[in-house]
Amino acid sequence: MAITENRQSSVLQALLSADSKPTKDIPMKRLGVDFQIQALDGKTINKIQEQCTHYVGKGQKREKVMDEEQFGALVIQKACLIPDWSAKELIEKYGTPTEAILGLLLAGEIAKLSTEILEISGFDSDEDEIKN
Repeated sequence: MAITENRQSSVLQALLSADSKPTKDIPMKRLGVDFQIQALDGKTINKIQEQCTHYVGKGQKREKVMDEEQFGALVIQKACLIPDWSAKELIEKYGTPTEAILGLLLAGEIAKLSTEILEISGFDSDEDEIKN
């Protein structure tokens, strides 16, 4: 019984002292700067998935489809501490944070950043498992 109590105490201590939103710097080689990202909670990721999901087809052939480009851009928008995608200068030029991300970053950079964000948020690196 003492082992169980010690284990319970250790687990509780680990939970209470854990950094709730870990951060990480991601080097962006093409730009020569580091972006700073933070982990997202499950509720935020679920909301983003809902925003990016639509239905195609009718009746029995109706399927859920996720816009992966939009998903990546929204994950980046929510998780980036640096840069602030809602900065006045970006909004004036691109209209929305999502359009700024899609307009300024290359497809591979979007994939890299969104993968890193999902990894520090506790998901495996296999994006297909996360999105399905």
